[in-house]
Amino acid sequence: MIREARAEDAAGIEGLYRILLPDSSDIHVSPQRISQIADNPDSLLFVYVEGGEVAGTVHLHLCMDALSGDRPFAVIERFVIIEKLRGKGIGASMLRFAEEAAAARGALKVMLSSKSIRKDAHRFYERLGYDGEGSKLF
Repeated sequence: MIREARAEDAAGIEGLYRILLPDSSDIHVSPQRISQIADNPDSLLFVYVEGGEVAGTVHLHLCMDALSGDRPFAVIERFVIIEKLRGKGIGASMLRFAEEAAAARGALKVMLSSKSIRKDAHRFYERLGYDGEGSKLF
């Protein structure tokens, strides 16, 4: 099941971020911060829950833009699923869920952020239609 993150999901999300960023010593996800994100209409943090455990997460940011009237653009980042569930269509479902949330809020486009060394993830994103050629983040 995919749903918005709740304060009680903080430890599960932190564990996923440790998988995503194994060399980072600066990972701390607090229940208070999850609540703040939940209260922010422009920041949507989703989790995939299986068997009562947080097994995946994706963060969608809606960014104000002056280019297209009042339409925002969206950025997806910190997308990770536990390894044993990869290859089962869950990741594609999570990305579609985030894209649909962006579209429902009028987003002009959706960009996806991924660390340059994550080649397997990039192939997955390309299969879902992300080309990595339109923009670069520095």
